[in-house]
Amino acid sequence: MPLSLHVNGQKWRSHLSAMVSAKPGLVPVIKGNGYGFGLEFLAAESNRLGVSAIAVGLASEVAQVRKAFAGEIIVLSPDHNANNLSDSKVLQTISTLELLRSIDAKTNVIVEILTPLNRHGINIADLATALSIVSDRGLNLRGFALHLPIASIDSSWISSTLATLPEASTVYISHLHDGDQVRKQFPKINFCERIGTSLWLGTDSALEVTATVLENRNIQGTAGYRQRRVRGHVIVASGGTAHGIGLAAPQSDNSLLGRIKILASALELALGKIRSPYRLDSKPLNFLEPPHMQCSLLVCKGSHQPKVGDELKVRVRYTTTTFDQVIVK
Repeated sequence: MPLSLHVNGQKWRSHLSAMVSAKPGLVPVIKGNGYGFGLEFLAAESNRLGVSAIAVGLASEVAQVRKAFAGEIIVLSPDHNANNLSDSKVLQTISTLELLRSIDAKTNVIVEILTPLNRHGINIADLATALSIVSDRGLNLRGFALHLPIASIDSSWISSTLATLPEASTVYISHLHDGDQVRKQFPKINFCERIGTSLWLGTDSALEVTATVLENRNIQGTAGYRQRRVRGHVIVASGGTAHGIGLAAPQSDNSLLGRIKILASALELALGKIRSPYRLDSKPLNFLEPPHMQCSLLVCKGSHQPKVGDELKVRVRYTTTTFDQVIVK
């Protein structure tokens, strides 16, 4: 009863290779649920691509990707794991002066600079202090990290920050806008772009998600945990909350159209309609009730009814979905 991610291998891998060729020094980001593919799966793909380094989100993810990747592994978050010190190819991002003073001297260090994202980082005004600590402790400084917002920011901030860094630095950077222009302005800096979403999920047409129809019952009465009244067909399909089905990210579109969509969705809920990500003949099906842990109950109207074993198309957010299987063709 799988929830499956189908991958057009040729199209997907052509996209990956094209991005790596277009961006020398690219560092694939592999974190969380591995963008739906899984950490070890993407680590193996990175190995195939021939990149020299990958980045994980947490220190605890190092062991999982190390099974399939032999190169350098950058830990993006400021947490660290003493067990990783035995791995000379692990690079730790340091975002506070305190941690820079206390980190084990054998650590490969990347100093993170605070950006307008305002998440982690050392203020650029404290750069001289940070470099002094690195020198005094004999730390192995491998470069600097800049995690920029997705939204555009004042280009003068980027220029002034890069100009403050030591000449010929290596800069690991996320969400770099106008990359060609920045590289021309700072030709001596070695830019290594850290890319996740647009790399792994950048060719949506190569990816398709399906769920298996487990049951299809014509019910004239009630069904589900909450015994909701229904007259018609109820489909039991693979995929539930354990897979991430029904989970939604907070709305980030504050435009007028975005707000109208929120109101429309709220009105549907008030009328008892719970829209699902499952589709039959390109038309969305409604949940009978909120999804169960490993399956979902769907209301299916009309004469065309899927049979047990058929597959439904599913629209998901890959970064919050765990698939039972990933099939590469």
